[in-house]
Amino acid sequence: MPIHPVVAVDGTAASGKSTFSRSLAERLGFVYVSTGEMYRGVTWCVQERGIDPQDAAAVEAMIAATPIETTLRGGELAFSVGGIDPLPHVREARVNDGVSLVAKVSAVRRVLVAQQQRLAELAPLVMEGRDIGSVVFPATPFKFYIDADPAVRAQRRAAQGERDSVLQRDVIDSQRKDSPLQCPPDAMRLDSGVYRVDELVTQALEHLRQRGFSF
Repeated sequence: MPIHPVVAVDGTAASGKSTFSRSLAERLGFVYVSTGEMYRGVTWCVQERGIDPQDAAAVEAMIAATPIETTLRGGELAFSVGGIDPLPHVREARVNDGVSLVAKVSAVRRVLVAQQQRLAELAPLVMEGRDIGSVVFPATPFKFYIDADPAVRAQRRAAQGERDSVLQRDVIDSQRKDSPLQCPPDAMRLDSGVYRVDELVTQALEHLRQRGFSF
């Protein structure tokens, strides 16, 4: 079990899990951590070095040779790859196109999962991603899975000015060998296509109370 409590939030691409997680973290007074930003940050660094995201061997070699630091600073995620902060670049179109390819490389997942787990030594967390409740913190009793109709999610992605296919992202992430996207059997499912964020947070808080969470 982590030293501090962890609320795990998983979900499909463009399901609104980041917005939900930030709102829930604010209500709880916890630190919000997006593991997706970490994988995107590594992807940006891979691309900056001229490495093809489809070349798993080259990506693995880069990870093995590059120091990665993950911590919390000022109540937020601080992340660097080879001494460079990639977080300002994680929403670039090329990153969207390559992140699922980089994220399925086993060596990348091993390194980042270990660092994500260590963050629970620093503060209570609401951590969101694709494998939080199943792999990163499987023992936490506080788990949510966010989803919405694919058409709703595609519309959201387009409104964000991003052009990656949400269904393609989900297929790649669901079929990867390590830490595939899945809904943990003990997670509460929430439909962000039906309910507003504030309604989802209200449902989540009530669920946490029922699971013995005190706040």
